[in-house]
Amino acid sequence: MISSLVHYSPDVATRQRIAVGSLAIVFLWFAAMNLTGTATPIVARWLTGHTSLSGRSLNSESVAIALGAAQALGALLLLAGRTRKAGATILLLISLGALSLLFTNPVWDDSLGGFPAIGSGQSILKYATIAGLCLYVLQQHRAAHSFMLGGLLLVLVWIGGMKFTGPEAAGIAPLLSTSPVFNWWLVPYFSDQGASNVIGVLELVTVILLTGAWWNKGLFRLGLLACAATFVVTLSFLASFDPAWTSAGFPYLGSGGQFLLKDLLLLAGTILLLPEKA
Repeated sequence: MISSLVHYSPDVATRQRIAVGSLAIVFLWFAAMNLTGTATPIVARWLTGHTSLSGRSLNSESVAIALGAAQALGALLLLAGRTRKAGATILLLISLGALSLLFTNPVWDDSLGGFPAIGSGQSILKYATIAGLCLYVLQQHRAAHSFMLGGLLLVLVWIGGMKFTGPEAAGIAPLLSTSPVFNWWLVPYFSDQGASNVIGVLELVTVILLTGAWWNKGLFRLGLLACAATFVVTLSFLASFDPAWTSAGFPYLGSGGQFLLKDLLLLAGTILLLPEKA
């Protein structure tokens, strides 16, 4: 079984199903959060901090509904074969728009001196890989590969590097303490900062392995397997970390839960990056 996982390589049809299925699940979920008003406070926060939109009298609830409608439309069109490319295009535009928030909003951690110490922008970084999935559905495979791999490297380097800072260590401590993956071996024997450092080292080692894409395909595959394991573990936090959900509980995700759910798309991108069988 382990050997099968190590050498797993999905065929073209399976890759397409993974891309379409993961995008549809996540964007329909996000759409539901926006259309029901659950995500309105999140939208309001981004509008308030936006350099161009903060001074305008925009109703955050209306913006959330409009965004939710666009997300739902894109996801539903994606699921229908004839309109798949139209749906992927809508979701690609949403993803690129989300990435633009890195340049328009205060996403940096002022307590660490601002850029390059990233705060709320960590969630935004994930949209690079998400855009890559959309490009894959659009059959722009070369661009898709660049966005998916570049997005994974961006997330792991940047967020992995942040693990060596105090604010990040404090932020992930509750996740680790409630996780059955970590709370029996990492939390009891390391301080919050020490545990965060261990995670950071693992993420940066994964980055090194991923660079094998350019010089060693065997190491690249190991890096992808490490990525997949990482995202499976972070997705498990949705089950072990209650604050991932709003007070209403499942299926109402809070901002932390939405951050974690995006790892389903990063996991999909990781699988699509596995080399195809000769």
